[in-house]
Amino acid sequence: MLKPFLRPNLDLLFVGFNPHPYSWERGRYYAHGSLWRILRKSGLAPDIRDDSQLFDHNFGITDLVHDRPTREAKEISDDDYARAAVRLRRQLARLCPRVVCFTGKDVYRHFAGLKRSAIVEYGLQSEGFKNSWLFVAPFPSHKWLTDAEKARHYAGVLPLLKSPRAVANAKLNG
Repeated sequence: MLKPFLRPNLDLLFVGFNPHPYSWERGRYYAHGSLWRILRKSGLAPDIRDDSQLFDHNFGITDLVHDRPTREAKEISDDDYARAAVRLRRQLARLCPRVVCFTGKDVYRHFAGLKRSAIVEYGLQSEGFKNSWLFVAPFPSHKWLTDAEKARHYAGVLPLLKSPRAVANAKLNG
């Protein structure tokens, strides 16, 4: 099982779909190393090697559906995602991270209750949540972008870590 790295007032909280069996079995987020490699290349955490170092940077990590591993995100029902989004919104309201970084466009779509056809761009989203910036970055393990391209997207978080916290914002605050 994977234990989320959560605590109040994180600077950056990564949110993925759900654990992959490889990570679940090893008890480590992104046990294959893709996220950590991207964080090093992006400048967000130049020395990070695995999830045990997240709190050293005041970062955290969890999954939208955190309680079961699957090989593919589509193995989880839309109803399960909807329930998980409600749980995550409660956690975010309580923990108040500065930036929430969704590791994939569909993770954000499920969190925000958007249709699959909704266009989501990488980067800062126009809607915040409570006092958190919402940011969408590429899924670190996918092959259609190079590591350098993914790192460029993740580097977009850097200015947010230096700016004042987001102001409460409309739709997603409910």
